[in-house]
Amino acid sequence: MKHESAYYLSNETEINNILIRCAMVLLFVGPLVALLKAVGLNNEFSYLESVIFTGIVFILYILCRVVQRSMRAQWLIKYVLILGMHTGICYMATKEGILLYISYALMPALSCLYYRRRFTLHITAMCYAIMMASLFLRAHNEVSEAYDFLTEREWISVFGFSLTWEYILLTIVLIALVGKTESSLDLLHKNNLQMKDMQSQLITGFANFLEFRDEDTGHHVRRTQAYVKMIAMGMYNHGYYQSELSARSIAYMETAAPLHDVGKIAIRDSILLKEGELTENEYEIIKNHTKEGYRLVTENLSGLTDKRLLKCAQEITLSHHERWDGTGYPNGLKGTAIPLSARIMAIADTLDAMLSERVYKKSMDLDEVLHELYLERGRHFEPCIVDTVIQLRSEIEEFLLEDQSKYGDAVDSRENGMK
Repeated sequence: MKHESAYYLSNETEINNILIRCAMVLLFVGPLVALLKAVGLNNEFSYLESVIFTGIVFILYILCRVVQRSMRAQWLIKYVLILGMHTGICYMATKEGILLYISYALMPALSCLYYRRRFTLHITAMCYAIMMASLFLRAHNEVSEAYDFLTEREWISVFGFSLTWEYILLTIVLIALVGKTESSLDLLHKNNLQMKDMQSQLITGFANFLEFRDEDTGHHVRRTQAYVKMIAMGMYNHGYYQSELSARSIAYMETAAPLHDVGKIAIRDSILLKEGELTENEYEIIKNHTKEGYRLVTENLSGLTDKRLLKCAQEITLSHHERWDGTGYPNGLKGTAIPLSARIMAIADTLDAMLSERVYKKSMDLDEVLHELYLERGRHFEPCIVDTVIQLRSEIEEFLLEDQSKYGDAVDSRENGMK
């Protein structure tokens, strides 16, 4: 079972967010220590050490915030956070008058939150090495101040031996705990994946009913699904809506995207397949596909076990024609009142529509499309989403080439769009 799934990535991101907030609290430790020294309650730490400690914590905090923008780099954040905080604890333990016992085991125990046996084993081993290093640094002070009858080597042997056995016991307990949890989660996750595969096939099949009436729509469904995932991932990597764009929520958007035009099933062929321009009355009928799509999704997919997926599908079908400036339909929603999934779906839908050739229009050049999207920045589309699409130019061009190569004549010619 591969752990690089939406479930594990989402959990990893959530735990990293919690630990980053904990690390932010450590920014106040240095000033607090300096204040205690100023009033005579702290003689172990100098003012310089307080400044250095605060500076290091600040650098690590900023580093984690920067790295956090990439979903693929979440593994690095957890190592930096846990080992960084453990090093801080062990550094405090090198000072006279500060006794730490259970704190040595705190960070290895936190590693269990990631549900990965190998990671817990790595962290425990690294934390043990850092702890032993702190014992060597403290040995001289302890022997000279309180243990005149012991040599430094003997002091390290006594305390190092006892703490080593405690770490061995801790490792056994943690690995057993994480291993059991990991196995249970793997089984549960495997069952959930099977269920989600069935749901995904149901959704895709439901959406593909349109292809029997309009072949262009079938290809459009496939391409917009790819664009939605590409754009959502791009937004996360550029630091936009990271609390909302978890690996799990992006997977929901990707799964639900094929349903965005499912309401067109209720539109009669004389309007849906019309080659010329629509009349005002026909356009009003077409606009009803958003409400019809919401109705069909609600009535036919209410049995989905994952209600968050159902909610995402409802948002996309109903609101993907809303506009950032509030002039869209069916409800005239404005700005962030439009669900994020629908805002992403809206630009993916428009992107493919402009790149594709239809009986009533020619395809547009990719650069021309991006320019048109930029003109709608802050009007039709949210500015940061437009910025993301523009920054994804090379990825979009690569996708178009691959799509053309894979589907050949089944895909509308978009040679102009790939210049």
